[in-house]
Amino acid sequence: MSPLRSLLKMHLPFSSYKAKPVLFHFFFLVFTLNSFSQQNKNTYYDSIFNKYATTSNPGKTIFYILKTGSAVNFNSCSYITMRVLSPQVYIVKISDTAFLKGAYSCAGKIAPANNTWKLSPSLEEKTDRFFHKKTVSTFTITSGDIIALLASWNKKKLNIKIAQVHKEANAAVIACGAGYFQAYLLPDTALYFADIYIKPQTEIQLIGYNRSVNAINLAQHIIPGATGSGITIGIKEKKMDEADIDLQKRIQPSAIAGTETDNHATVIASLAGGAGNSFYTGKGLAWKSRFYPSSYATLFPDDGNLLVQNSVSVQNHSYGTIIQNFYGAEGAAYDAQTWQHKNILHIFSSGNKGQESSTQGQYANIPGFANLTGNFKMAKNIITVAATDTGLAVAPFSSAGPLYDGRIAPQIAALGPNGTSDAAAIVSGAVALLQQVYKDSNNNIVPPASLMKAALFNSADDVGNKGIDHHSGFGAVNVFNAVKIIQQRRYDGNTLAQNENWIKNITVPARAANLKITLCWTDTASPVNNNKALVNDLDIELIEIATGSIYKPWQLSTFAAADSLQMLPTRKRDSLNTAEQISIDFPAAGQYQIRVAARQVQTIAKQEFNIACTWDTLNTFQFTNPVNANDINRNENEVLTIKWRTAVADTNTTGTLHISYNNGATWQLLTPAIKLFRQKFNWLIPDTSTTARLRMEGAAGTFYSPDFIIAPVTSLQVEFLCTDSMQLSWNKHAYAGSYQVYTLTDSAYLKSYVTTADTTVIIRRTAITGNVYAVEPLLSNNLPATRSAAIDVRNQGVNCFYKTLLAENRGDKVELILELSTINKTDSFLFEKININGSNTRPLQKNSPVTGQSVYRAVDAAPAAGSNYYRVRIWLKNGGSIYTEPVSVIYNGDQFIFLYPNPVSSKQPLNYQLKNITDGLSFQLLDITGRVIKTQPIGYAGKIETTGLPTGFYFCRLVKTDGTIIDAGKVVITR
Repeated sequence: MSPLRSLLKMHLPFSSYKAKPVLFHFFFLVFTLNSFSQQNKNTYYDSIFNKYATTSNPGKTIFYILKTGSAVNFNSCSYITMRVLSPQVYIVKISDTAFLKGAYSCAGKIAPANNTWKLSPSLEEKTDRFFHKKTVSTFTITSGDIIALLASWNKKKLNIKIAQVHKEANAAVIACGAGYFQAYLLPDTALYFADIYIKPQTEIQLIGYNRSVNAINLAQHIIPGATGSGITIGIKEKKMDEADIDLQKRIQPSAIAGTETDNHATVIASLAGGAGNSFYTGKGLAWKSRFYPSSYATLFPDDGNLLVQNSVSVQNHSYGTIIQNFYGAEGAAYDAQTWQHKNILHIFSSGNKGQESSTQGQYANIPGFANLTGNFKMAKNIITVAATDTGLAVAPFSSAGPLYDGRIAPQIAALGPNGTSDAAAIVSGAVALLQQVYKDSNNNIVPPASLMKAALFNSADDVGNKGIDHHSGFGAVNVFNAVKIIQQRRYDGNTLAQNENWIKNITVPARAANLKITLCWTDTASPVNNNKALVNDLDIELIEIATGSIYKPWQLSTFAAADSLQMLPTRKRDSLNTAEQISIDFPAAGQYQIRVAARQVQTIAKQEFNIACTWDTLNTFQFTNPVNANDINRNENEVLTIKWRTAVADTNTTGTLHISYNNGATWQLLTPAIKLFRQKFNWLIPDTSTTARLRMEGAAGTFYSPDFIIAPVTSLQVEFLCTDSMQLSWNKHAYAGSYQVYTLTDSAYLKSYVTTADTTVIIRRTAITGNVYAVEPLLSNNLPATRSAAIDVRNQGVNCFYKTLLAENRGDKVELILELSTINKTDSFLFEKININGSNTRPLQKNSPVTGQSVYRAVDAAPAAGSNYYRVRIWLKNGGSIYTEPVSVIYNGDQFIFLYPNPVSSKQPLNYQLKNITDGLSFQLLDITGRVIKTQPIGYAGKIETTGLPTGFYFCRLVKTDGTIIDAGKVVITR
């Protein structure tokens, strides 16, 4: 076995460590170093060194593995670091023998590096069998200059296929045999990293939907100016439906869009920024935003300059691959792009593999943890999103952290109507709102992504374990509170050079609660497959001036065991994450000092950062659901979750919840003693039409909700649809004084067409081009009412005064069935039998409409064998008349099987219909000599293919399974 093959076989699970420490995979080292003696640390470092060192003739290798006495000693040496394997073991690039001589004086150990250091953990897991295969595999590779590397391979005429090239990341996707890759490509000194390429897939799993869960309804009701106007949301997956009425006219042209339209992409775009034309459920967060589609056919980021040129400031990624716990080429590429374009924020679904475990890295084989789907989700400048149910519990299928190096992920959670895909879309829409609100008050400048992250994380509602955790990150997104941070300018930011400090003094008032401060920054990319992603490290702390108490940010345990990863966070310095948060439940009133320190800034002169700072006030109270008519739809859900926001010092504090149906004249008790900190109460909506108002009474006072409406949602119907006119009608609303009719014509949004006091309207189709309509009750008490769902009048099964006319073969007769769409304007109607061109009519039956009846029947007792044609003439009360479209039916007559057309062209099939439904029959075609040339089992009706049969005269017969002939005839096949 080759040295490379031997090295690839050295990966063992954690349980193997005590028995064979020298074979232990280097990714298991990070979490244990502080728990062992220096002697044990050296043993670990030696195992890493031995794994990637080679004693064979290195030839012209320029890559060496170094083990230093300490990180400080090594940092004094001027070599190019390719990859950090541990705090004291490095892969370095040495292209000069003088440098190599210096390395010996700087390192405790030094040796040529074998090629295994270039492999991702996914490739390291592959066995000899994979690398001995001749079948083609697809690889992701990186280099210092990918264009030069591919050019050199082309010059050497290497047998590879280049699928993708990503210049920004110096990366490419190539295809070749695995053995060929190992033998001819991996040894190339210009190749720095290799991974197996995995195709993406959308992440769907149905769990339900409720717009109040992330305070979306509250934001749209109380801050109506937050619409996403002027923001372009990138959607990176397959193509969305450009004809969808919630997206139409807002999808920008894109040369990099996918070619295949997919419903998943349409749903994702609708959640993030749907117009709400279809219904209120189709209204996304940033409903006035635009969309820029691209394709996830490449897992690398889209060209950053192209995104900027098309004004994309937030991009949604609702897809994943497999569980990958390493900082791969894609993850580094996203960090590199966002380092260059610091206003672009990428939002990723965390994945739907929350109950699985990784096979890689220090968190291997821990079910329920470290199972994000795709190495691109290991990037540090992005947001990954978990999915919750409507009760804000993280869904079991939602992928969890930590990331490969212990960082917190997912960073935030949101309702996932169809899994983490939809949760990511909600956060993308939330970011678009924040960006728009910021731009509106900052000279149209797009905010830094670090500020958007700080606002989202700082305003999130705590879910799951108290404080941050590896399942929901900083909590569930609260759109209303996040927008308020930007709107009220409860943020700050600056830049810091190495060892500099930034200080901000704040005054915390009496009765403050839930003080929270979040620091975020955008970091430069780390080397691919590095043991740690963080490069530029900032620290935050909060000092209480009066006492000198210092509050550090919250940190989670990174020890690789399930019970440790489930532990509550503790306060300590954070040296892993680019987001750090300090919180105090009940801070003492007084002066505080926020201090941000630049512990390590090495890739830029000054590191930019942002903070968000908020607190609540004890014993305040606000109802947050219902706040508008769309929050109550008994047909959709009979149970309404009444919600409020409050801060109480004692979790045993209770309140009494009442409801009034008569403007507060009298009150009915809903619950006598509900704990206020729960902030919700489930209520069965009464089956009635009424106005209502809520009241909460407690020690802190009495609080009221806005008035709201309980009533059936208005439903729109088409009465008739003629060429020149149509009639729409709807159910009467108990409190409506009039109704607003909307239509969708040349705009991206529904526009008002007419206002009427009636529950019906006749529209001249020659005066308007729209086919989509909706109606909204305008209430006499000035409360908002829920608008009807929009309908396309062409898709309602309604014609000109009638819906359908059917003709059905009943064996010995034909039955006609007519359904009228309206009887108010119909005087009478006549069923007629006609020939194929509509002439030679024969009346069958005349009727007058009966109140309450829309379906009428007639019978043709003497149909002719073959095709029979029918229609209905409808006389209107205004004196005019119309005809229905003709319908036809095949009647067998005396024949058990009816064949048509006959003669039949050899280019078309022969159709058949049986007189009765009979099982176990076969159709046989015979030539003039009586030889059976075709046998086909048949049902009640269908087709018999004649393709390939010579033209001419044929006999045919219908045969039972026992050989009995049921019917026989002749068939002529023509050219």
